[in-house]
Amino acid sequence: MSSLRTISYPQCYLCGTEGSWLYQNLADYLFRVPGQWQLKTCNNPACQLVWLDPMPIVEDLPHAYLNYYTHVTQQVTANSILHRLDRKLYKKIRLFLAKVTGMSIEKAKSADLFLSEHVPGKLLDVGCGDGRFLVHMHDKGWEVEGTDFDPGAVETVRKQLNLTVHLGNLADIHYPDQYFDAITLKHVIEHIPKPLELLIECRRILKPSGQLVLVTPNMASWGHRYFRQHWRGLEPPRHLFLFSPQNLSVLTQKAGFHSLQTFTTAAGAEFILAKSDEILRLSRQQQPRQFFVLSTLWLLAYYEWWAMRNHPEMGEELVVMAKK
Repeated sequence: MSSLRTISYPQCYLCGTEGSWLYQNLADYLFRVPGQWQLKTCNNPACQLVWLDPMPIVEDLPHAYLNYYTHVTQQVTANSILHRLDRKLYKKIRLFLAKVTGMSIEKAKSADLFLSEHVPGKLLDVGCGDGRFLVHMHDKGWEVEGTDFDPGAVETVRKQLNLTVHLGNLADIHYPDQYFDAITLKHVIEHIPKPLELLIECRRILKPSGQLVLVTPNMASWGHRYFRQHWRGLEPPRHLFLFSPQNLSVLTQKAGFHSLQTFTTAAGAEFILAKSDEILRLSRQQQPRQFFVLSTLWLLAYYEWWAMRNHPEMGEELVVMAKK
């Protein structure tokens, strides 16, 4: 695949301030999109939005997802007895630690995208992927719909799960005003070239007092501080914007939402930190770790969970819940 065509964005999307280089010459080690990529950070200390500069042009963005994990069939290639024992041992230890530390409660809340205390109604999941969240919430009594830009994913969800899923950008679907009780965007906002416009459209189709839930990588996380340019949350060239609690709150308020709750979670830390370690090793031309339990890497997720008691802003994922 040839390199993606790009366009320069020297100024911050959110406040218009010039940016400075945060990282340069980044590579896509996990999904092998060609090219080297740069991230800028806003020079406004009250903003500090991070963005890809230059960004792929909108027409070329689909080419960044050809080998993406949500777009291809996953296959298990390590089938040795030792590998299976390793995974079984890891699962037992993980479940034990999740229970004794309280992370199991956090994981359960995250699985519901923090909607467990809301009365079920009409729910839209923007960027629904394989539809597993739609199935999960349907089983909890919600009337669910989804959107996604991947034709294969949409067709699979329609045929195999018999759920209502629309192909394309949210604005092109033309939902009526005040249609949904809740809208969720999990690891979506960072992929969008015009995130403010997307949130404005979400607000239009939410009912009065409807709930918006955003989940995105947290630039203020412990994992980013530890892995720096190898942190999984950066993910160039697919992640166009990267947020911290302050600037994501500002973006959401600009779209007209109120009653914001902004917090972070370590529920997805095991996956993000493991992939960050894989990126680090690949950048050094080393093989990824084959036996997760035999390393101490997975303990980092529980360290983060423990450390969040004194530093609640350092979870791997940033969550904003807001009302229309």
